[in-house]
Amino acid sequence: MAAMHDKDRLLRTFLLAAQGGSLQKAADKLGLTQPAVSKQISALESFLECALFTRHGRGMALTPPGQRLAQSVAEQFALLDAALDTVRSAADAVRYVRIASVNTLAAYLLPPVVAALRQAHPALVVRLDTASSPDVVDQVVRGHADLGMVYDLAVNTDAVQVQRLYHEEMCAYGLLPPGAQAVPLTVAALAQRPLIVPPRPYALRRVIERELPGPLAIAAECSSVSASLDLAAAGVGMVILPGALPELAVAPRGLARFAIADADLGRQVVVIHRAGPQPPQALAAALQVIGQFAARAAWRAQ
Repeated sequence: MAAMHDKDRLLRTFLLAAQGGSLQKAADKLGLTQPAVSKQISALESFLECALFTRHGRGMALTPPGQRLAQSVAEQFALLDAALDTVRSAADAVRYVRIASVNTLAAYLLPPVVAALRQAHPALVVRLDTASSPDVVDQVVRGHADLGMVYDLAVNTDAVQVQRLYHEEMCAYGLLPPGAQAVPLTVAALAQRPLIVPPRPYALRRVIERELPGPLAIAAECSSVSASLDLAAAGVGMVILPGALPELAVAPRGLARFAIADADLGRQVVVIHRAGPQPPQALAAALQVIGQFAARAAWRAQ
C-alpha cells in the first residue's frame, strides 16, 4: 500500500500518464524510466484497489474510475499550483525585478544602475535581458519583464506607463591615424565612410537612415554593441553609438570618439512598465534608482 507521503507523487505521475496517454511520455517528463513509472501506477492501483488503465496493442486508455480520478486530480492540482504560484509571485515581487533593455543602454546605463540598486537593496535579485526595441516593449506588455529600458520611438501602446528620462546623444567610433585628432564629422562625411549599423528593425538603424544622406556604405550589420566596437577596431568601418559609452569600452580597443556636427541622431530614453496600480516594492525601488541616474545624465547633457 502506498505511504501517505507518496500519494502526491503517485497522483502526479498518474495524471501525466493519463494526459499523455502513454507511460513513456510521463517517464520522459519526469526524467524516469518507463518501468519506474509503471511501478508507480501499479502502486496507486493497489492502494485504490481498482484498475486505472486498460492496456491494448496501441497503448493504454483510462478505465471509468481512472477517468473520474484524472478529472478530479487535474482540478485539485490546478488549484494547488495556482495557490503556490500566487505565493511565489508575491515573494518574487519583493525579491526580484526583471529588466529588459536595448543593447545600447545595457552597454553603459544598466551596469551602474544595477550596482546602485544592489547597494541600496542587497537582498534584491536583478534579472537582465537584452533585445531589440520592439521586443523590449513586447516583454513588458506580456509581463515577461517588470521594466523596459528603451527609446520613445518604439513605444506605441497604451498598455505601458512611460517615464521620460533624458535625451541620449550619439557619437561615431572608429580608428584614428597615429598623431591625428578626433575632429567632429559632418553627416555628409560620415555617410561616405563604411558603416557598421544595427539590423532592421532596431530603432538606431531607422535614426541613422533618416539623418544620414543615402545611399549608405554599409559594411556590416550587427546587433551587439561590443561586437560592433570590435568590428570598428578591426578596421571594418565606423559605428554610431551613444556618446556616453565608458572610456573602458573605447580606448582599449584603440578607437576614437568622434562628435557628429550637424545631425540630430539623439534619442529620448524612457523606462516603461505595465500600466496598473502601485508598482511592487522591488519595481518601485528600481524606478527610483533609474530616475536618479537619469537626472545625472540629463544634467551632464546640458
